[in-house]
Amino acid sequence: MNKRWYDADPVITNAVNLIQNSDNEKKNLMADFIIREVQALGVEIEKGVFDCFWQRRQEENKKYFMALEYLKAAEKEAGRELAFKIISTFKDDKNTTQT
Repeated sequence: MNKRWYDADPVITNAVNLIQNSDNEKKNLMADFIIREVQALGVEIEKGVFDCFWQRRQEENKKYFMALEYLKAAEKEAGRELAFKIISTFKDDKNTTQT
């Protein structure tokens, strides 16, 4: 059994881990991107409502944890598609940095 909701899908897990391990600037940019993309799908979540895991850690970066709640609220396929975009962004950044 998976502990975290995103562990059920390796693509989403990879995307979340990339964001989580990034610097605060990149984390905030990705959070804005996730929120914007999921809201464009018509998904809204009640602000200030986090599951118990996030409540313990939300002070670290509120926007990031709000973005994860939006990602969690998205339909499965939409969440996977968004996760692929996130992974691609990190891959593109890595390739740009190396050249």
